[in-house]
Amino acid sequence: MILKLREWCEGIIIAIIISIIIEMLIPDNKSKKYVKVIIGIYIMFVSLNPLLKILNYDYDFSTFFNWDTVTTSTTFDKNIKDVYVLGIEEKIKEEIEELGYNLEYVKVEVDSGYEQIEKISLKINSNSNENIIKIEKINIGQKENKKEEYSDIVSILIVNYAVEEDKIFIY
Repeated sequence: MILKLREWCEGIIIAIIISIIIEMLIPDNKSKKYVKVIIGIYIMFVSLNPLLKILNYDYDFSTFFNWDTVTTSTTFDKNIKDVYVLGIEEKIKEEIEELGYNLEYVKVEVDSGYEQIEKISLKINSNSNENIIKIEKINIGQKENKKEEYSDIVSILIVNYAVEEDKIFIY
């Protein structure tokens, strides 16, 4: 440790001596202040060199902090995807409610590159008149997609989100 400290002090002293010699050799003109700046940077680099070596050392932070950097990166990517999808879902909800529909939920699925919407699932609550009970036709064994009833919603989603009609599901 003392040997390293001695080498560090010797390096600083040699840098200062070299800088004094260079300053004495340069004539007094406009470029002298630029040379002094470069010499100052050189002395600062020599002074901080031991710290730079320590900071440049390749520590294994996953064992130091007991966490895995790959897991953190994956979690961060998932959080970005969740925020992106949540933003799209909120925007779709606003647009559909502006049309006067009561939306129960929106589910958007995107591809892994966040480039295309893979699927949009909507559930529209048709309880606009609670006193009137409407009897609906029930098809046993298959889910009914109500795209025909809500063609205005489908057209907005196709135009605004560049989604193909077969990727839109309304229940």
